[in-house]
Amino acid sequence: MGQTNLRKSLQKRYAGLTGELEDVHFQIERIKREQDRLPTLEARIPDLESLIEATDLLLRDNDPDWDPSMVEPTKPWSFKNPIPFGQCGRRAMALLRETERPMTCRQITLELLRQAGETEPDIEAVRRVQTAVESSLRKFRGRTVESSGKYPAQWRAINKPEINFDP
Repeated sequence: MGQTNLRKSLQKRYAGLTGELEDVHFQIERIKREQDRLPTLEARIPDLESLIEATDLLLRDNDPDWDPSMVEPTKPWSFKNPIPFGQCGRRAMALLRETERPMTCRQITLELLRQAGETEPDIEAVRRVQTAVESSLRKFRGRTVESSGKYPAQWRAINKPEINFDP
């Protein structure tokens, strides 16, 4: 019994060490790939700085009171929804299952943002969440949700036929 435990323990240790070695090799390769991009990224910095300076000049010409500190930098091509990625549709469906009235996409969006802690969301946040909610509802129309078919469409959970759409 002692030999079996020792062997199992050593095998576990061996597996952990070989896994760590593979991870170290992977990290080294990733860093080497990233290092190859460094000259390209460094060459982009002067271009970006001159473009920012030119944009700043145009904005100040348009509005002398414009202050660059009022603008929060955003990363291009990144997820910007206040609701976590992949959760808009799920949360909208849960909301429709809980509510006792039909709701429009806009109403659902505003409620989801309120639940996420956004008391006064900006127009872009509302637009992004509403687009995600609307596409999810359209995807599941007839399976888990029903639409009034009018504009603006009202939605209800399919298991709540007693909820009537507004005329």
